Amino acid sequence: MNDLEKLLHYAKPTTLTFDCYGTLVDWEVGAAKALRDIYGYPTELVSENALVDMFLALDAVEIRKNIFPYSDVLKNVADQIAERLLGHADPELSAAFPNSLPTWPVFAEANEALKQLAKHFRLAIISNVDDDLLFGTLQSFDVVFDEVITSQQIQCYKPDAPIFEQAICRLDESPASIIHVAEGLCEARPARKLGMRSIWVKRSVRSDDGSGATPNATSHNLVELVDAAQRTFAA
Repeated sequence: MNDLEKLLHYAKPTTLTFDCYGTLVDWEVGAAKALRDIYGYPTELVSENALVDMFLALDAVEIRKNIFPYSDVLKNVADQIAERLLGHADPELSAAFPNSLPTWPVFAEANEALKQLAKHFRLAIISNVDDDLLFGTLQSFDVVFDEVITSQQIQCYKPDAPIFEQAICRLDESPASIIHVAEGLCEARPARKLGMRSIWVKRSVRSDDGSGATPNATSHNLVELVDAAQRTFAA
């Protein structure tokens, strides 16, 4: 057995909670494309990697200011990027940026993986976004999630504990029966501290946020998780 199979075999989870943007949705491609479409940033001005890194760094700072709703975080990030690249911000353009979030693409394997996982587990989302933005994204999925918990509802951003506590409460499950699946490494720490298990979806070098958190298992995509689940339930 690999680590994923061992986790599923011994933990016997009933529920999987998912981070959405990064785990199910390709935020790197989505955010970079939206910024270029809205502002017209040419690749000669800023490379794809530089634009994504800029977005990630600024977003992390703005979230720690506990600004709600998250659409205001996205506006602030867009303004700061415009100031750096163009020398000035444009409120009309920055207001358009949050509205792009529901168009950010779902990872190619996500829908099929979720359909397969739904055969064995309850599925939920814990996300650092607004209800209306996430509602738009949910239209891209082929499954219905049992619970959807957002930062807007709880007035708390991951990786802080209250949003995870609320998820456990709403799911009405023992934390030991829940596995949290997230691309951001830092989410493993609060999940495990509350008694949940954690799977880190290490999609890229950016998935390691430097938090030093320790997940129970690591996967590089959702296909590996589905394969492990199928082998576990077939045993």
